Amino acid sequence: MSRLSVRLLCTVVGLSLLSSALAVGTPVNTSISNTATLNYRDALNAPRTQTSNPVTVTVRQVYALSLTPDAAENAIPLSRQFSAQAGASRLIGYELVNAGNGPDTLTLGVTQSATDGFDVTTRLLPDANCDGTVDSAVPLGAAQTLAADERLCVYVEATVPAGAPTGAAARLTLTAASQGNPAVTDTENYAQVTVSAAGQLDITKTVSPTGSALPGAPLTYTVSGSVPAGNPVGAVSGVLTVDGVPRSGVLVRDVLTTLEFGAVTAASASSGAATALYSTDGGATWTAAVPASGVNAVALLVEGTGAFLPAGSTLTLSFTASIPAGTLAGTVVRNSAAATLDGNGDGDGTDPGETPVTPDTTTTVGTVVGAAVGPAAFPQGGASGSYTLRGTAIDRSGDTQTTTTPVTAGGNVTFRQTVLNTGNASNDFTLAVAGAPSGWTCTVQSISSSDTLGTLTNPVTLSAGQSLDFAVDCALPYGAAGTTNVVLTVSATPAGGSADTTTSTVAQVSAAGAPLLGNGDLNPATAPSQAGVTVATNPGTTASFPLELQNNGPVAETYTLSSTLTGTQLYADTNCDGTPDGAAITLTPSVAPGATLCLVAQQPVAAGTAAGETPVTFTATSTVTPSRTTSVTDTLRVNAVVSGTFGPDGAQSTIPGGSVTYSHTLTNTSNGAADFTVLPFTSAQGFVYSYATSSGGPFASTLSGTLAPGASTPLFVRVNVPASTAGTPAEAAAISVTLEAQAAPQPAATLQVTDTTTVQNVLASVVKSVRLCADVSCTVTSAITGGQVSPGDVLQYTLTVQNSGSSPLNGAVLIDTVPANTTFRALGGNNAALLYSVDGGGSWTATPPGALPTGDFQAGLDTNGDNVVDTADILAPGTSFEVTFTVQVN
Repeated sequence: MSRLSVRLLCTVVGLSLLSSALAVGTPVNTSISNTATLNYRDALNAPRTQTSNPVTVTVRQVYALSLTPDAAENAIPLSRQFSAQAGASRLIGYELVNAGNGPDTLTLGVTQSATDGFDVTTRLLPDANCDGTVDSAVPLGAAQTLAADERLCVYVEATVPAGAPTGAAARLTLTAASQGNPAVTDTENYAQVTVSAAGQLDITKTVSPTGSALPGAPLTYTVSGSVPAGNPVGAVSGVLTVDGVPRSGVLVRDVLTTLEFGAVTAASASSGAATALYSTDGGATWTAAVPASGVNAVALLVEGTGAFLPAGSTLTLSFTASIPAGTLAGTVVRNSAAATLDGNGDGDGTDPGETPVTPDTTTTVGTVVGAAVGPAAFPQGGASGSYTLRGTAIDRSGDTQTTTTPVTAGGNVTFRQTVLNTGNASNDFTLAVAGAPSGWTCTVQSISSSDTLGTLTNPVTLSAGQSLDFAVDCALPYGAAGTTNVVLTVSATPAGGSADTTTSTVAQVSAAGAPLLGNGDLNPATAPSQAGVTVATNPGTTASFPLELQNNGPVAETYTLSSTLTGTQLYADTNCDGTPDGAAITLTPSVAPGATLCLVAQQPVAAGTAAGETPVTFTATSTVTPSRTTSVTDTLRVNAVVSGTFGPDGAQSTIPGGSVTYSHTLTNTSNGAADFTVLPFTSAQGFVYSYATSSGGPFASTLSGTLAPGASTPLFVRVNVPASTAGTPAEAAAISVTLEAQAAPQPAATLQVTDTTTVQNVLASVVKSVRLCADVSCTVTSAITGGQVSPGDVLQYTLTVQNSGSSPLNGAVLIDTVPANTTFRALGGNNAALLYSVDGGGSWTATPPGALPTGDFQAGLDTNGDNVVDTADILAPGTSFEVTFTVQVN
């Protein structure tokens, strides 16, 4: 070898922190296991859980490799065509990566074309730290063992034989083959070396710092050129036009397709006149003056005449640039430079070897963490305008928003907020609200485009540049009336970063209206009357009082109803016709804000009751705020003989270990006091019967007491079913009460009700299985051989939920999670009533979700058609539903 002429043909930065993206996927022998859970409530409203059988598969080893740069033998790009004089050497750079999911030994080799002009002599030389420099003259061995994702930078030293004719070309490729799977190879990586007696210019390019950089951080690029021993390099006539004037010389240019230009810091040459040039149109036109903006290409023009750069001449172009803001983390920014020269004296710059190109420099974009949170639609401040949310008007200004209409105490106020990921990578954000006064309950919640609130699970995951609307919702106590200017601080904290905050202000809280209970006129549109009324009736009949209850507060309320007279029964009057509807109630249904509920209070008057007037006061007390109470006082007038009533019959069901309580009313309709006795009942099924006059007990196997004439007592029958009860028995029990008058001749009567108790069993099952899909659509599936899968395989889990018992399952919700080392692909089911939730049950949709933000999902049947799955939805005995859950192994 007469001399060693080295051109760095593969500049490689240090090991990227994101190199895992190169691998086939999940490491070998990884176990992927998954178990689903069914949550439901039984007939006793007790929560129960049923887990499925676990399903486990194991990831097999997959062999893959990457050897770059790629080039076919008959399509070698200019960047892989090199020249060298006879007897000289070239370094041709490659990067080898074990792209499999486990360790592998890769065999390297060099294959030379059978149809080229000659063969070169080759050696493999190491670049251990991938910095673009050969580290040792000791050749590498052919077998190289690499861990998953590990890379190896290697140079092929190609030596042209002495005496090789000028213009002859040799083509060669570095090959690699997996020893784990010999079928895995990479052989199309050709380069060409042409014998040249002409002058040469070796150019290299480096970037500092190496490795990774953040967007906006300065990078210094240096292009260096040198004329090796041998013939000189000459000027190219009219190599380019500068400011409209043709120039001749040697040109080095760099187009900045993915960079933002900073400044030229060096432009020099050991011979000739060096000038830095600039272009704003990618090198179509050039100027010597630095443009004010928009530079996207730089060049070094070295002017001279003839062969003006002798052997040993050098030139340098250095400039700064930066990665544009917003570039995603992990992006690899590549850049190269090219030269134009005259190596053979013809001045045209178009002959082989006269347009050398540097290998790419590579810089991996680092991660920027940032968050912005602000008023609705303005996460970065600068807010303006107003909006109305759930009845409250809100003004936005800058980075704040404030209510402009009073908020009613006892109600809620809700602000819409927007959070934005200002970083350049996906990240988790924790959303919070602070500053609420004592007694206020403020939370962050999800909010739909139609202003529907739902559960928000922290943290939320946002991709770079993605924004999310959420709500800050505050429940105000009734005591908040008169409060002004409550400033709530809303924060968004990115993982690994600092919180951003915004403020939402409640300007004024007004008092809520009091509830009003009064006498009704069968017209809910008119206000209840507090003026007392007198209702007259005969002994042995029932007096009815039409009542109206008006909720003047800001939120729906339920009310406890009471009366000062014993035996009063209160009923809902749904159509306001003065007639009770349904069973007696002590607690009203929910009354909407501003709504009026019609009621009927019925007071039984026993036969033989003496005539007279008795005041009766009806009271309604809020269950939310007991201080919110309202009453109306009326008058019961009884207009101026052994019997009783006992009823009604009952029929209920329960499960082993449960109990049912039947509510009856025993009334002495005679004209004198009477003693009553409830007789014991012996169960043929082993049930235990006990009695009490209060739903809260105490209960005993017998019960006795005395009733004044016309008096009534509630009588509760409790039936306890032993936990050991087998099957589904039923029993109709005749409950007998003797009623005996105290006065002579003490006549007696036996009263009877029938209570029918049925036992149901509770049994739920969740069966889970998995099959291998032919593709992501999963239209064709097959069994998984040996329980092993490969990265990239698509798995379809089938989950079958069934009520195998005789008791209904209330609110049955199936919960499953994307297994570790897999990616969600699809979700579906076999029942049109299936609903899905991806926010912990906060919201439901009939459309299978296309993504699982938190990695899990819930599914259940909406049997009552109210578009949510809750305890009102029943999975009847013998019914089932099926969910299919598709994932792809990473």
